[in-house]
Amino acid sequence: MSRVLVRGDPVVAMGDTGTITDGAVIVEGSRIAEVGPAADLLRRGEFDSVVGGPDHIVLPGFVNAHYHSECWTAPGLIDIIFELGNLHVGSGLIDTTEEIIELLATYGLAHAAKGGQTTLVDAFYGRPWLPRHGAEAVLRAYERVGLRVGLGVTMRDRNRYTHEDDDVFLSRFPQEIADEIRASPLGYAWPIDGQFALFEELLSERDDARGGVRILLAPDWSPTCSDELYVRCREAADRYRAPMTTHMLETRAEFAWSNEHVGSSPVRRLADLGVLSDDVSFSHFVWATDDDIALLAESGVAAIHCPGSNLRSAAGISRLSDILKAGGRVAYGTDGVSVGDREDFLEELRLACYLQRQPDRFSDHRLDSETVLRGATEVGADVAGFGEITGRLEAGYEADLLCVSKQRILFPKSRYANCNVLDVLLDRADASDIDLVMVAGRIVVQDGELTRIDEAALVARIAELTDELYRPTAEAARRRELAAIMTPAIESLCAQWYSIPVDRPGAVFNTRAPLAGAGGPNFDGSNVATSKILDSRSHLA
Repeated sequence: MSRVLVRGDPVVAMGDTGTITDGAVIVEGSRIAEVGPAADLLRRGEFDSVVGGPDHIVLPGFVNAHYHSECWTAPGLIDIIFELGNLHVGSGLIDTTEEIIELLATYGLAHAAKGGQTTLVDAFYGRPWLPRHGAEAVLRAYERVGLRVGLGVTMRDRNRYTHEDDDVFLSRFPQEIADEIRASPLGYAWPIDGQFALFEELLSERDDARGGVRILLAPDWSPTCSDELYVRCREAADRYRAPMTTHMLETRAEFAWSNEHVGSSPVRRLADLGVLSDDVSFSHFVWATDDDIALLAESGVAAIHCPGSNLRSAAGISRLSDILKAGGRVAYGTDGVSVGDREDFLEELRLACYLQRQPDRFSDHRLDSETVLRGATEVGADVAGFGEITGRLEAGYEADLLCVSKQRILFPKSRYANCNVLDVLLDRADASDIDLVMVAGRIVVQDGELTRIDEAALVARIAELTDELYRPTAEAARRRELAAIMTPAIESLCAQWYSIPVDRPGAVFNTRAPLAGAGGPNFDGSNVATSKILDSRSHLA
C-alpha cells in the first residue's frame, strides 16, 4: 500500500474541518488516513512520495453534477434553444460501434479530468441497437481515464418531440412523414419497461461506490415524463436506495407549458406526487419561482446550476444567490456543453459566481467562496451517490483531490496579500493551474497530462476514424431532413410561450429606455431610485 503526503497552503478539507492553513493530507492506498497541520503530519513517518506544497491549494475533487457524455457524438455546435436541441441530439445519433462511443466519451472525459473533475453525473440516453444501449462502453471510458461516475439511466414516456402530445404533434404532418418520424430515433425515447430492466441490470452488476460507479434513475424532463413514470422512479429509488436526477425548469417554454397544461409548477406537481426528497436533484432549475425555491429548500432537493450550458442554449440565468439564501442546496454541472467546450470546472464556477453580480445590487454581490466550493464538492458528491465516501478530505474518505498551483493566480503576492485565497482561486484560477488530480489515491492528471491513457494515441485513433464519426450516411441525412421538417412546428409552439410577459424577472439586464423621471436639463434627482443613489454618495462630497 502506497503512502503519500499531500501538502497545501491551505488545505480546503470541507466537512467540519473547513480550511487548514499550511495543511497536509496523508493518503494510504485509496483512502485518506489523516488530515491536519503539515508540521504535525510530516512527523508521521516515511512517505513513498510528497506532492503539492506550500505553493499549492489542496481541495476535494470537483463533482460535475450534470453531464452528458453523449454530447460528443452530436455533430456541430450545440448552440440552439433546448427545445430544438432535442432534434439536434436525435438527428445526430450515430449508427456505429461501441468502440466509437467509447473513444468519444473518453475524449470528453479527458477534458473533464484536466478540468479538475473527479466525479461526474452522466445522464445517459444510449443507443438501443447496442448491447445495454452502449452503457458498458461509456463505463469503460470512465475506467480508462480513472474517474468516478453516477450513470443515470434516462427515461421519457411522453411529449417526445416537443411540449405536445405525440399523436397531436404528428398529426401536423402528412401521414407518411408522421410514420417516418415515429419510426426514427428522433425523440430518443426507448420502451420504459426496457429502461427499468437496464437500470436493474446495471445496478446489480456495476453499482459499487468504492469501485467508482453508482447507477442512478434519471426521469428525463418534466414535460417528457408522466406522473406514473415519476412515481415509478420514486418507488425504485426507495427500493434500491438509488439517487434520482431530472431536468427541471430549464426553459421559459417548459415553465409556461407546465402552468398551462398541468395547472401548476412542475416542482409543485412532483411535491404533490410525493417524489421530492434529499436524494433528488434538479438539473438547470432556471425558471424557478419563489415558491419553487421554497419547495426545493424544504424538501432537500439539490439544484444543479449549469451556467455555461444555460447561456449557450439561451435558457437564462439561474437564481443561484436566491436559492442559497433560502437554504437550498446547490451543486454545479457543465451539461457536456461547458462554456468553452473545455470542461474547465474552475471556469464554470467563476461564470456561475459572476452571473449573480447583477446591476441592481450595490453590495452583497459576491457569493461566499467556501459555500460555492462546498457545492462543487460535498453537495455534488451527494447528488452523484458518493456522499458517504467523497466530497471532503477526511479520514476514511476516498482520496479524491486536487492540487492547484498558486504561482500564477497569486502573482505578485503583495497584490493579493489582504485577499481571501479562496476568493482569488474562484476569480483567477483555471485548468492550467491544476498541477495534480487524484482519484482513489491514484494520480490521474499530473502537470496537465493524463497518466492513465495515452492522449496522443487517443487523438490519433479518433482522427483515423473521422469519416466514421459523423459520416453523412443516407439514414443520418434523412434524420436531419426530418428534423428540419419538424423545426417550424416546434418553433411555432414555443413562440406562444416565449411571448408571454414575465412578471418580476429574476435576472436584471440593461435598459431599453431612460428611468422614469430621469434625463433632461432640469432633472433634479427626484426619481426615488436615483435619489437613493445620490444620498448614498453624499459622504463623498
